[in-house]
This record gives sequence, C-alpha cells and structure tokens, in this order.
Amino acid sequence: MTWCILTTSYPKWNEKENEFVQGKFVHDMAKYLVRAGIEVHVVTQHGEGTPSRETRDGVRIHRFHYFPRKWERLTKGSGIPENIKKVSNWIQVPCYFARLFFFASRVIKANSIQVVNAHWAFPTGFIGLLLKRTMRRKLVITMYGAEIFPVLDGNMGYLKRLLAFSIKGADAAAGISRSTVAAGQKASGRKDLHFIPDGIDMVYYGPGDKNLKLLEKYGCEDRAVVYFSGRMVERKGHRFLLEAIAEVKDRIPNVKLLLGGDGPLRDDLVRLRAKLGLEQYVALPGFFPESEIVPLLQSIDLYVLPSCIDKNGDTEGSATAAFEAMSCGTPALVSRVGGNIDSIVEGQGAFYFEPADSRDLAEKIFRVLGNRSLLEKNADLARQFIADNYSWEKTIDRYIAVVR
Repeated sequence: MTWCILTTSYPKWNEKENEFVQGKFVHDMAKYLVRAGIEVHVVTQHGEGTPSRETRDGVRIHRFHYFPRKWERLTKGSGIPENIKKVSNWIQVPCYFARLFFFASRVIKANSIQVVNAHWAFPTGFIGLLLKRTMRRKLVITMYGAEIFPVLDGNMGYLKRLLAFSIKGADAAAGISRSTVAAGQKASGRKDLHFIPDGIDMVYYGPGDKNLKLLEKYGCEDRAVVYFSGRMVERKGHRFLLEAIAEVKDRIPNVKLLLGGDGPLRDDLVRLRAKLGLEQYVALPGFFPESEIVPLLQSIDLYVLPSCIDKNGDTEGSATAAFEAMSCGTPALVSRVGGNIDSIVEGQGAFYFEPADSRDLAEKIFRVLGNRSLLEKNADLARQFIADNYSWEKTIDRYIAVVR
C-alpha cells in the first residue's frame, strides 16, 4: 500500500534551540505507517533551510514553495489556523491551495499513490478531495479540531460549507478525539466518522531517572515541580495555571511552576507573574529544546494541560501533550474542554479540572501534589493507561482497518 500525507505542519529538523517543533505528531504517524509495511510520502511546504526532498525514518518527504520565499507567512509560527485570521495573509491562501494541488498531483502520479491522507479537514482536506476526484484515489481525512471548532463556535463560520464539503466527500474521516468527531459530524452532517486518537511513541516517551542537572538549570532542584509548555495564545490557558499557583504556593511552599512556550501573550504573562508576586515560584524560559523535553517529563512531579476556549471558539484538539507526560510515568491534570473530554479516566494516571477555573485547578494541584501516596500511585498507573489506549501501534492498526 502507498500513502501520501498532505500536511501544513511538519518538522524541519533544523529548528533553533528554543524553537517549537511543528508537526512532530504527523511524522510519528508517518514513521509508524512505514513500520507497518506501508510506503509513505509526505507533501508539505518548505521551512527555512529545508531541502526539497529527503527521507527520514523511511518516510519520503517532498516540500514546495507557495509564495516568494521571503514573504511566505501563511504556514509560519503557529500555522494556518492562527495566521488566516490576519487579513494581510489572505492573498497567500489561493496561492497555497494551487501550489499544494499541483505539487501533490505530481508526487501522487510519480509514486503510484493509492491513499491520500489529508491532515486537517481544511485546507488540506479540501485539496485532498480535489485530488480524489481528479486522480481517482482514496481519501482519508484526519481531523484535529483546531480547524473545526472556530468554524462552529467562533467567527470563521464562512468556512463551514467548504469544511462540510471536504468531510462529506472523503472516503473516510477520523477525529483524534471524540469531541473532534462530534464537531465534524455537526459541521458536515456525516455520521460515519471514526474516532482514532493520535498515538504516543512509547519508546521515545518512557520513564527514566530524574535529571538533577536539568532541574537545577531551571531552578527546580528540591522543589515540587508543576510543568506545562505550549504556544502562548489564549486557548492554551497559561494564565489560569499562573493564577492557580498563586493559591497553591501558600499551601505547598516548595512548589515551582515551569511554564514553557512563547507567543503573543508572553509579555502579558510576564506582567501577571510580577503582579501575583510569583517570580520565585514560576520560571518562564521560553520553548524548551527538543533534547530536553523527555528528560523534563521524566523529572517533574505533575503535568498540567490548562486549555480553555478562546474568544474565537478555538480550543484544544486533543490531550496528546498530557499523554506524552503520562507515558513517561508522570501524572497529569487535564482541563475538561474540547478534545480533552473523555480522553482520560479519573484516577488512572490523570484527573480533570474545570477549564478557565483557576480555583478548581489550584484545588486539584494541591490534592494530587500534596498527597504523596496519590501522586506515586498515579505515576505507576499513567504509563499503563497510555499503553492500553494510545500507543501508535494501536492507532495505525485502526487506520489500516478503516482503509481496507
């Protein structure tokens, strides 16, 4: 079987030390498809300094430009869902669509592709549908939620017809969370959508000894460490975690929040940290180097995913980041919102808290972090829960079954 993955987000492998690695989960899926005996080609846009063609982990990667190089902005930073909100970027949308269509057509024809797998129902799902109809290939759409929630509940309703057109026209469509599946059904009216979660690379994300040098680097030695890292935009909910720590510190004096990430709200968060008097309790080091992510997940005491719904109706598509921590044997707290809903089982390595509710989050942090036996019990349960529900092997088996 031969697959072609269409994606707007993919690693460059030349990221700077503190630069966020985009689309690692897409590459993980591609390499596990290869391990299952499938020939995989990925079509994506160029990143700065990336080659036009390369092979990684058996995955054949093909990259294209869609605008004069120094002005390409549509897929930079936090990607299309954020960048399309700027009117100045709209002129690049038709250019991107046209270039993706014709470039993917050549890759599909040259490599006798049988299955087109579009990641995100829009815009790649729309292009995938055009490829399905013009080249008579099977189309599977992977829906993440970030492309659907703002259309249903925010100010991007003008895209609903295109979104519905893409989902209804696919041979199969799968959401990475049950909430994403429900949103896809609501947007398209199609009922036969599949729930297939992102998988976790349990070899890469595994338990290990605490990295004392790394904890010392970030001022976390001899502290009860709470951790979250993500792009500093409204829907990620950094603010609520800061506010929660302001309450927790009075009950757990040695608590330390390691709050990673960068983005448009960084300056606001720095000011909020100062306003709450949290300089000794909160570190804001920016994005962590990829080489530090797993050692940090192995070394922290508690992972928190504080996502909320932003003013545009956008929210978290799945709790994948929390699953990575759990796979390393670290308990997690997850906000009950968007794709996080129904993704965990209370007391099986993780617990829910109410979104945008810093007081409830503070209570949950204190309940878990302040009870050593509860913390250790859930550390033991966390990895087993991921193995039972979210390994990449199980995810790939589901995709292959759907296609066949």
